[in-house]
Parts: sequence; structure tokens; C-alpha cells
Amino acid sequence: FSDNQCKCGYLKSQHVEEMQINHNEKWNYKKHTKEFPTDAFGDITFENLGKTGKYIRLSCDTDSETLYDLMTQYWHLKTPNLIISVTGGTKNFALKPRVRKIVSRLIYVAQSKGAWIFTSGTHYGLMKYIGEVVRDNTISRSLEDNVVAIGIAAWGMVSNRENLIRSCDTEVL
Repeated sequence: FSDNQCKCGYLKSQHVEEMQINHNEKWNYKKHTKEFPTDAFGDITFENLGKTGKYIRLSCDTDSETLYDLMTQYWHLKTPNLIISVTGGTKNFALKPRVRKIVSRLIYVAQSKGAWIFTSGTHYGLMKYIGEVVRDNTISRSLEDNVVAIGIAAWGMVSNRENLIRSCDTEVL
């Protein structure tokens, strides 16, 4: 890290003054961050699919009931019959054919049972493969049968995140 960069990856000048810390102090999100109403939410277009999805930047303390209400009442997602959480490392590797077949079946079951699939939202390792299978199933199926894939990524891991921030004259949820 340079002298101008915080441990979180942003420049110190991007922080609220009282939130800056010295380099010898251990970073703690409760002590070193400040919550504001979100300025990052809306629709996102996946150009390679011709599909649109939803996104929102949340606090790590957002309770699950609030998030569920957002997804069902505002985003109009159907209540899931099954929730599948896929976690794993971000190391890139080649999936063995047997594991590929299992993952493909998992996506098919998710699709037929009205499941939501949660991943880290990254494009690495197992998460990358899950995303590719969901993408391929989304292209080949009707809209009603689409898999609901929900990626939950740390804000600092999102590429081009500055493009997701809305201007200050936009209405907040």
C-alpha cells in the first residue's frame, strides 16, 4: 500500500476524514467505516446474454429479512422452494468431468424446483463454472424457467463498481 492508500484499497482521500486510520492499527469495519444510504442499486445489463438483472450495494449488517423483502417485494422474485449456496476458493482449476456433470445436474434441479443459487459472485474457480452453467441454461430456456442466481461479492471485488453508483439526484429506495 502506498502512503495515500488505505488498507481497504481505496485512496485515503476517498474516505470521510474521521474514518481514516493509521497503518499500525488493525482495521475494523465497525470502527473504520460509516454507513450512508446506498447510492448503488438498479438494473444491470449483461450484454453477452442480452439479459438484465438487479443489483444493490448493502451493508454487511443488513438483516436477511430486509434482503428477502427487497428480493421478493421489489424485485418480484418468486419465493424459492430451495436455496443452494455454493462456496469455494477462487483458485482457477479444471473441473473433473464427473464434478462438471454433478454441477450441471444441480443447476437443472435448481431450475426445475424454483431454487435460488447463492455464490460469491466472482468469476473464478467453481463460482466461474456455476456462472457459465447458469448462463448456458438461461440462454437455452424460457424466461419462466430461468435460474435465479444471486452473487454476493465484497464491493472491493466488483469490477467497474464506480459505474454502478447512481448520481445524487436519483431517488433512493
